[in-house]
Amino acid sequence: MRARVLSLGLVILLVGSACGSRLPDQVLEAIDARSAGAQNVASGTVEGTATSGSENGGRSLSPNAAAGGPSRPSANRGGGSAAAPGVVQSGSKCADARSAAPGVSDSEIKVASIVTDSGPLPGATEGGFRGAAAYFAMVNAAGGVCGRKITLLKGDDGLDPAKGRGEFLRLEPDIFAFTGSFSVADSGYIDLIESTGVPWVAIVVDPAGRGARNVMPRTPEGVVNTGPFVWWKQRNPNVKRAAVLFADIGGVSANVPGFEKAIEKAGFDRRYTAAADVAAPDFTPEVQQAQDEGIEFFYLFAFEVNMHVRMVRNMRQQNYDPPIKGSNIAFNTRFSELNGRDGDGWQNHQTHLLFLDPAERGRSEALASFMDWNNRVFPGAQLDLFPVSGWGRAAIFVEAMQRIEGSITREALVEALYELTEFDGGGIEAPVNPTTGLGEACWNMADHRGGRWVRAYPTDKLYECDIGEQFKFQ
Repeated sequence: MRARVLSLGLVILLVGSACGSRLPDQVLEAIDARSAGAQNVASGTVEGTATSGSENGGRSLSPNAAAGGPSRPSANRGGGSAAAPGVVQSGSKCADARSAAPGVSDSEIKVASIVTDSGPLPGATEGGFRGAAAYFAMVNAAGGVCGRKITLLKGDDGLDPAKGRGEFLRLEPDIFAFTGSFSVADSGYIDLIESTGVPWVAIVVDPAGRGARNVMPRTPEGVVNTGPFVWWKQRNPNVKRAAVLFADIGGVSANVPGFEKAIEKAGFDRRYTAAADVAAPDFTPEVQQAQDEGIEFFYLFAFEVNMHVRMVRNMRQQNYDPPIKGSNIAFNTRFSELNGRDGDGWQNHQTHLLFLDPAERGRSEALASFMDWNNRVFPGAQLDLFPVSGWGRAAIFVEAMQRIEGSITREALVEALYELTEFDGGGIEAPVNPTTGLGEACWNMADHRGGRWVRAYPTDKLYECDIGEQFKFQ
């Protein structure tokens, strides 16, 4: 089996909506209409309400929805549909288990997510919490896990490592595990993840924390999938000059070299790589540089949606429309809402199902569950890779919990996680081995056409696993 990097770990540090105040008026109106963050859920759908960290202090959501069941992890690299969602069985090994572990009672299991929800980039990765909360709402509706309801607490690092450390110290003593976390400032508590031994079933942004035994699924280093770039080259054999522009924030730069190598390995002439100021009022200088250099393949790495809106606007103003316009995180609901048809022509590769294409729902019942439960618990909230990440980590947490025999302990959960040989994000991501983060080199491509994202490739199966390679560049 060829290596596949756990791609969500490579896009670590995508950023939120800090620059909205400098956008055009019509875009500002759209942002203002959505600025409240996650909306309150309807009475009876969950216990309590789900709001942005600034409104509820980043405290808790205790999902307990009305119907449905958790999706059974599955994968499909060819044609047909991914497997249908399953239901937590009351006869799970841990159903009658006792526990003296933190956060576990006879009726409840408390877990937590730490995300970036305030500070200079409000809402940056808050979707990780929402994705996990939606999955747990589905699980609780089916009876919970180990005979217990799952309660999810939220921490907010505010893009400040010191604040992130404080949130970890506040939450860790009273919870069983962290899951669904996606914290841009996790460098502030990386040492605590390992020293406490708390199960961290979540993304780790700071590479220094990826080797801890209690961090799962694993994220391999120095491996990049060349497949999407090879595909771009095959479709555009005469295109040569390429450039990479990345968001100049946090750990983004540490992840850029792999994409540079993938572009070069595919046969493009990468002329330059440049950092982009996330607070710049526009990107006219960057557009002019690309024009001056004759760039035909313009690739944006970790450009959050409001940055991308400004780039689209400036490119249109300068009449710059290169043959290939690629990105890695533009695939989200707000890209279409804010750009409309002006965003057409952009393409985005990923390793999860293309949930924004209306036709995608019919390909996978697991994806339908992801869409339904996110919309039910957080109606109207942005859908992008962060809820995908949270949903998937919550799914593997539940699967591992069901394997525990005897007493429920943190170490028993870690041991159960290492028994798992496949992780597919609750049925919506290409599969990997969670103990290594490696699997087949599978990916797909979305194209923005007619003001919305649609599946561009492949059209006869969920993922392409035979174009390109997993390239070891370190």
